[in-house]
Amino acid sequence: GGITIAELFSKKKSYEGKTTRIKGQIVRYSNDILGKNWIHIQDGSEYEGNYDLTVTTNQNVNVGDTVVFEGEISLNKDLGYGYVFEVIMENAVLK
Repeated sequence: GGITIAELFSKKKSYEGKTTRIKGQIVRYSNDILGKNWIHIQDGSEYEGNYDLTVTTNQNVNVGDTVVFEGEISLNKDLGYGYVFEVIMENAVLK
């Protein structure tokens, strides 16, 4: 299923700009914001208080689903209006 959220956050620089696969449970789903679906996944792992990964995708999912996403990792993504993501997976697809 890929790496853990803890591994991603602990080695985030090494994943920047790379396509990465991660498995987790959907804990939050927001449909069609800025032309994308915004998802928060968790996998039970944690690194320095980071246990939740934001994922953008065009695919639809349900809260509670366990999924494997593959997408590109971006760091310090600033969307303006105070929305800054230390780590985010973008343009993810379900695997």
